Amino acid sequence: MVYVPEVLVRMRLGGKSNRNLKEILQKSREDYQILRRHGRGGPPGTGSLVALSALVWKNLSKLPQFIRR
Repeated sequence: MVYVPEVLVRMRLGGKSNRNLKEILQKSREDYQILRRHGRGGPPGTGSLVALSALVWKNLSKLPQFIRR
């Protein structure tokens, strides 16, 4: 890896998966399944706490998008 000190991509806020609560819940469900499938749900026996906390953090980080609307 190499640090590149310039902006390579600019993305607009929002998107299809952030339009309403139904879309957010659907995307969260898909994200959760992907996290579990790839072993990001924590060690065996710990349940899904790590995957769930990752989803909570991801969705909380999007709150400013809704506040600006």
